[in-house]
Amino acid sequence: MPNIEVYSKSWCPYCNKAKALLKAKGLRYQEIDTTHDETREHEMIERSQRQTVPQIFIDGVSIGGYDDLARINATGELDRMLGITAGEDLRKVYDVVIVGAGPAGLSAAMYASRKNLSVLIVSMDIGGQMGTTAEIENYPGIATISGPDLVAQFEAHASRYGIVKLIGEKVVELTTMDRCRVVITASGKEIHGRALILASGADKRKLDIPGEKALSGKGVVYCATCDGPLFKDKRVAIIGSGNSALEAAIEMDGMASEVRLISRGEWSGERILHDKVNASDVEVLKGFEPVEIHGGEQVDGLSVRDRGNGEVRRFDVDGVFVEIGLAASSDYALDMLETNARGEIHVNRELETGLRGVFAAGDVNDGVEKQVVLAAAEGAKAALAAFSYLVHQA
Repeated sequence: MPNIEVYSKSWCPYCNKAKALLKAKGLRYQEIDTTHDETREHEMIERSQRQTVPQIFIDGVSIGGYDDLARINATGELDRMLGITAGEDLRKVYDVVIVGAGPAGLSAAMYASRKNLSVLIVSMDIGGQMGTTAEIENYPGIATISGPDLVAQFEAHASRYGIVKLIGEKVVELTTMDRCRVVITASGKEIHGRALILASGADKRKLDIPGEKALSGKGVVYCATCDGPLFKDKRVAIIGSGNSALEAAIEMDGMASEVRLISRGEWSGERILHDKVNASDVEVLKGFEPVEIHGGEQVDGLSVRDRGNGEVRRFDVDGVFVEIGLAASSDYALDMLETNARGEIHVNRELETGLRGVFAAGDVNDGVEKQVVLAAAEGAKAALAAFSYLVHQA
């Protein structure tokens, strides 16, 4: 068996995602908790040359963070590296194939299974955005709960129904074959279903500016909750104008030595967060857009352009927190289904897409509101619609 090491922190949702992926593949690992251990934290940074958690090593070789692990797993490289062979019979035609395992996907799986349909979930992870949310206070019946804890409850409930799960697989294409809907993954797997529910949610947006990709994990981070403590007494810039950016600014105020909140225009987050940021020591720059992130081995600067006069200014920073919202995770469906300008899949009141037998639920569709409770409700509704479709196809 390979020696797998995972450096983690107790509050890090992406650490939980990495561990869940390894567990789903039946892999054992040694967890090195750096939460209150500065020696281990410095060891992690020295070994990986990165300032984000988790950091994963296989037989002493640095794999990177969760995104890196997910990528090599999705392409099949991890399986080839470890000599793992597929365990599920993918020649079977399932009644319902569900893309995504967030609140919409897991809810859809439970409802479809309760209708005595065979169900397979294919997803990069379990929980989606819900798994990276620090606190949820508006889910009916639960006054307050962390996102990862609510994910665990959803997953435990869904596991009662014998649902087949392919976790760590990235869907890259949809197609049809006779009366089947076919999902194709990056690793080359083809999964056949009589009906298909797309519940792939949304992903973090990127800045797409010079330096961002090269310095990802080396000062460029996308989760303040996960990586904020690694920037204690350092200089950080937070990019964004919504709730996540404002919350990151509040969280880093008093932890980092300097905090700048940079946005292209006015803030769009909740008013209570506006007030908290305005009452803090955070330096606010509105009307500026980032143009380049600087650094060699680590981030050491950020250049921004004043949208009013075009002047470019450079700030010395140790970290850039990208909090500019989400984009629908629908790339795999763009050639088959109608979407809006944001890539959200168009659905009708029954969550039907333009392709018969294919439904879309949760944040991946063009519904106006994006909430956990709505995603879960739409997952249930999509499963019931799929059941009705299948009954009338028999």
